[in-house]
Amino acid sequence: MKVVKSSSLILSVLTMTALLAGCGNSTGSSNNTTTGTNTATTTSTGMGKPLVGGAPNGNWQENFNPFSTAALYGTNGLIYQPLFMFSTVSHDIYPALGTKYQWINNNKTLEVTLRQGVKWSDGQPFTANDVLFTFNELKKYPDADTSGIMKVVTSVVKKSNYVVDFNFAAPNIPFQEYVLQASIVPQHIWQNLGDPTKVNVTNPIGTGPYTLESFTPQVFKLKLNPNFYDVKSYHVPEIDFNAYNSNQSAQLALVSGQLDWAGMFIPNVQQVYASKNPNFHYWFPAGSAIMLYPNLKNPILADLNVRKAINLAIDRNQIATQAEYGYVAPLNPTGVQPRDKNLIAPQYANLTYKQNLTQAAQILANAGYKKGSDGILVSPSGKKLSFTIQVVSGWSDWVQTCQLISQDLAKIGIQVQVQQLQFGAYQSNLQNHNFDLAIGWTNTAATSYKTFYDMLDTHGAWNPEGWSSPTTDAAFNLYKGTTDLNTQKQAMATIEGVMINQLPVMPLFYGETWYEYSTKDYTGWPDANHPYDSPAIFTWPSAAYVLSQLKPVN
Repeated sequence: MKVVKSSSLILSVLTMTALLAGCGNSTGSSNNTTTGTNTATTTSTGMGKPLVGGAPNGNWQENFNPFSTAALYGTNGLIYQPLFMFSTVSHDIYPALGTKYQWINNNKTLEVTLRQGVKWSDGQPFTANDVLFTFNELKKYPDADTSGIMKVVTSVVKKSNYVVDFNFAAPNIPFQEYVLQASIVPQHIWQNLGDPTKVNVTNPIGTGPYTLESFTPQVFKLKLNPNFYDVKSYHVPEIDFNAYNSNQSAQLALVSGQLDWAGMFIPNVQQVYASKNPNFHYWFPAGSAIMLYPNLKNPILADLNVRKAINLAIDRNQIATQAEYGYVAPLNPTGVQPRDKNLIAPQYANLTYKQNLTQAAQILANAGYKKGSDGILVSPSGKKLSFTIQVVSGWSDWVQTCQLISQDLAKIGIQVQVQQLQFGAYQSNLQNHNFDLAIGWTNTAATSYKTFYDMLDTHGAWNPEGWSSPTTDAAFNLYKGTTDLNTQKQAMATIEGVMINQLPVMPLFYGETWYEYSTKDYTGWPDANHPYDSPAIFTWPSAAYVLSQLKPVN
């Protein structure tokens, strides 16, 4: 698969802002890293064996809808494709349905040249009409536009069967990542389905390298699409995605050699997994920042005093060493990842978190919160400070993190019950603001702008807390219109000030990208020496490019 290097203008943005998540070099990877990916002899051509992946997300819920935030693994990337795929660990941009793009019209129009000769998996040709239809669906049905693309793009125009223009009211260079990575759907299928967010897709028709072979709640299988335009780059004939109810059951399958590819937390991974077989490897590059999200629609959590007290009461060092086994470290209070430390304003660069229960209790007392007879604080309006904190069932490290947070908050009179949910329900609740507190990720991206924009802009694609502020919106507007590093830093300083002083979310630690793999049947996996893309099985569409790099072992 050919690699498209970004233009000088785009590279300046990526280089200046660095990468927030999925870091792939030695500074962003775990010290406990095993390599050996390319030591086995590989075949130059031909197919390998079925590849087995798995995840501790509970039973699969059949959902191959690319417009859904709960779409199954492989929906985006393997079945439905974007125009381009952006690596979050390198400056590479990999072409998919697009072959070329450029900014024209004083950087207010993004012109994309489409790949010719592509067919949907049902044999129908792919054209610019499919691209126009997809983005018009996002405009017609705003709930499907989870990235807010059509709130920024003013129009999409077909220049020819294979050239499309995306028009903007003003320059917005970083926003190209949203546009170019949106999955494209076939007009001839979806034009009769109505609201795309309400469609239950069980027979997906895409342009990607794989098609659905079978589905059960325990395992679904994708098989190689023989008519895929770049089928020669793929040597994995079938991918089986196994479901597990917990990290423990998935870990047993991994250690016994039943899984080739996984992305889960494993305590003492070197001893428990890598030491068991010379083909077993892992690499934990820095991934997204892990946050404690407060639901700001809850009037008590909307009180800054409550958020300040919660923030002060949490012992992040205990979380990092106990719940995360030392794989991670607490974040800078700005929420900026270590690789982006050059973007942290000088006044915030040396800040660290330190638990202070006395100060937390005093803040609440000064705000009029008093303990009831049961020891739980009551607000001035008579409401108990009693919340739930939501987490995915089976994600044992996050579950323990939530338990530690609950214990910390109990010390200052805040009652927190840990609520474990299946992944689909958890993600739906956060997307729809149906929670009190939740531990969650931030969106990984090729630029810092996208990660923070998603989390804090009024129209951000991953803003479960519901933050909306003219100050942060203005900072994002300043950032997006320039490639000047000093101006970008000025915008980031404003955003960092909001993070520290307003606490829209509470940074916990930088999350490693859990990634385990076996070289028994395939080589070419990304590792610390070959960090070509985000390696995790749950990172889409990046995982589609990873599969294109695998070669069967002789």
